[in-house]
Amino acid sequence: MSTRGSGTRRRIIGTSLAAAASVLLLAGCAGAVEASPSPSPSSPSASSPGPSSSPEETDAEAQGISATCDDLLADPSLSDATGSASSAEPDGLWSTAAEVAGGLVCGFDSAQLSGTIVALPADRAGSLAAAADAECAPSYDAVECIGTGAADGMTVAVSFLTVEQTQAQTDLVTRLRDAALDAVRAADRAPLAEPAALPPSCTELGDAIDPSAVLRAEEVFPEPIMEGDVPFDRRTVEAAELVRACDWSELTDSRELQVVIVPGGAEKWGEVSDRLGGTAASVDGADATEVQEDNRVRLLVRGSVDLILVEGRFGDPERAVSPEDLRTVAQELLALS
Repeated sequence: MSTRGSGTRRRIIGTSLAAAASVLLLAGCAGAVEASPSPSPSSPSASSPGPSSSPEETDAEAQGISATCDDLLADPSLSDATGSASSAEPDGLWSTAAEVAGGLVCGFDSAQLSGTIVALPADRAGSLAAAADAECAPSYDAVECIGTGAADGMTVAVSFLTVEQTQAQTDLVTRLRDAALDAVRAADRAPLAEPAALPPSCTELGDAIDPSAVLRAEEVFPEPIMEGDVPFDRRTVEAAELVRACDWSELTDSRELQVVIVPGGAEKWGEVSDRLGGTAASVDGADATEVQEDNRVRLLVRGSVDLILVEGRFGDPERAVSPEDLRTVAQELLALS
């Protein structure tokens, strides 16, 4: 059966932010992926009297994935399940946050199927837990199918959107989950670095950067203007506390401010700035890249430890979020780091 995922729909609305409460469906997603822990291994070491792990087991716990999304999707099991899909170019920093933690977030697309694969070291996967059964459930104006599992110290989740909730779709996401587990087992590994500290909360960041001044509005809401669920890639890395992502919006001119900080992400500066493109800049001596588009402006900044993305979105270019204001936000964020 051919299944085509539909991306999260975003459109500016001018009446109320009630739809923005769909962000809280993150809790619903967590319920979809939470389950009882995977069965304990029945290997001889499980019944041995020694309390300490072998050197091999200790090394395995400290390993993350060093493969790329292209490597993962090229695995025969996964290639067959996805219909020889290709990697989708990431737009934000969700995949970067996973890579810093020793995992992967891979969007993929083929003629038969589009979706997302997430693989994270089990001790850095947060509430993302292996589940015995994959399932499909209504999600705003679509149906989201999710399957999770565990493989060699990694937690793996797959997701795609479809239009109907049928057993065929559940069977498909189960097959995709199993293929992703096979691909993760075969993927190259590398030692994990110690995780960096998570940045301050969104409330604390909001107090420091003053979103109302950036958005030129007296009333600012701590949510994005959006309809539909938060995308699966963002939900998973946020639930695992691998990223700090904050949104603010105002309704008068329908403008938004977003701040995304990847702890320890400064090491990814080169590849992310190359991917985003834009114009080289500097913020208080820190490397920066500024990207201006029709309905948004972005500023990527390399902190001493973290990677910072400040983004302004707007419906009317005549009432755009100012690049100068984004620089001011970046300066405040650098001062906190």
